[in-house]
Amino acid sequence: MEGTPITQVNNPNQAHVPTRACLRQWVGFFVIGVLLYLALYAWAEIQVRTTGQKNRFFMIATAPPQKLDFVILGASHAMPLGFGDTEAQFEARSGATIMNLSNEGAGVLPNLFVYDYFSRRHSATNVIYVVDSFAFYSSEWNEDRLTDSDLFRRAPLDRDLIATFLAHPWSRGILPEYLSGFAKINGLYRLGSDIPDAESRKFTRTYRPNKQIDKTRIDYLFASEDPQAAIEKYLGDFAELIARVQASGADFIAVKLPTPPRYRDRLPGEAAFDAKMATILDSAHVEMHDFSGVLPGDEFYYDTDHLNLAGVEAVAGLGLTDLLVDEK
Repeated sequence: MEGTPITQVNNPNQAHVPTRACLRQWVGFFVIGVLLYLALYAWAEIQVRTTGQKNRFFMIATAPPQKLDFVILGASHAMPLGFGDTEAQFEARSGATIMNLSNEGAGVLPNLFVYDYFSRRHSATNVIYVVDSFAFYSSEWNEDRLTDSDLFRRAPLDRDLIATFLAHPWSRGILPEYLSGFAKINGLYRLGSDIPDAESRKFTRTYRPNKQIDKTRIDYLFASEDPQAAIEKYLGDFAELIARVQASGADFIAVKLPTPPRYRDRLPGEAAFDAKMATILDSAHVEMHDFSGVLPGDEFYYDTDHLNLAGVEAVAGLGLTDLLVDEK
């Protein structure tokens, strides 16, 4: 009828059709994205299992459950004891089984973390801790070092490692990144064997002393806003590590490895640190085996303060092998 308005009847279902179609598309994209990420994660995990040789978490996860004569903890000064075939040579000379779990820049807390993980499926008769005072001076070598994704880039997905994260409040914040596998996937461009650069390129070299480089090295290692507070804190954590090791039935052995005088004489407050360390060790009935001064010549180092191949062979003959034999 003319003049009568036409009423348009809308189908309520029509208004939702585009929305539902869009939602289905987004869900599809999300599912495809998740599947692609899982595929990358699986590929990264395969790469970890085939190239993680020297990653400490890989070593622990892939070794059959066993009791070792010696586990070595510490920072980079301890690492040359496992470079090349040096660990095999120590084992052959001493008749001991050894696993070197030291890490570059690892202070007390990263070592405590690694030993906790190790202890969930293995055991040791002795734990050698290579003492470096710098590792007690700053969170950079402790809590902050543990958050470095390079430590976990080749760490296999493992429920014991998850449990280790959960056991320590200061490590729980790293768990999401570890579980996500982001560090592994992001590192897929580095598909070569996980062998430290110092081992593959420097270990057989001899350092040519440079005073400015030596000074820069010390300044870098001992930078700290409040060194005394840091030392007290990490000495307390060190005492906890000793207690954990001894509670597990292992003997704790403290060692200082050789460093050249041009480096060692620059260490700030070393005498005071040694006195505090001695108090901790005495209360736990632990002996310090000090080899720090036995190799003064620069021919035994590949850089400012790390033993080269000749240095490892020399210290082996100057008492370190005897220590392994006696403590085994």
